Amino acid sequence: MQLGSVFIWNSFPFRVEGKEKNRYFVYFGESRYPDNPIKVFLITTTSRIYHYEEEGARKSHNYYRFKAGSLGFVEESILDVDSYYDIDKEVFEKHKEDIEEKGKLPETILKNIYYLILKSKNISIKVKQDIHYNYNLEGITGLKRPKRK
Repeated sequence: MQLGSVFIWNSFPFRVEGKEKNRYFVYFGESRYPDNPIKVFLITTTSRIYHYEEEGARKSHNYYRFKAGSLGFVEESILDVDSYYDIDKEVFEKHKEDIEEKGKLPETILKNIYYLILKSKNISIKVKQDIHYNYNLEGITGLKRPKRK
């Protein structure tokens, strides 16, 4: 899978609340140091747009909005950078049969999302550095490096 791959994880088993359901994700690579275990970085999307509107509970989140029918998204969707997952690579690979790739984000959108990732308070500096490295591996260079605040 490549940086920026859009995919559906059928019956996503790691929901914080509620039952298993199909979830859209965007793939942001994996941890670069030989962590034990190696992590895969994913950000999920939601079609519950009202959470991000003026009176919504998540209006202050860092997010990117996709139109229905674009880049593999069936419905209008929000990529909520603050809804980030790091999953053991071994566990991710065990679920490959439940994962269906739908498309890939273009470089311009990936750059916009990168700057949202930098602003996120939910993603550690170490993970931000790994994601920066993954962008460079993908040939997306010249991006601002993550810094400690």
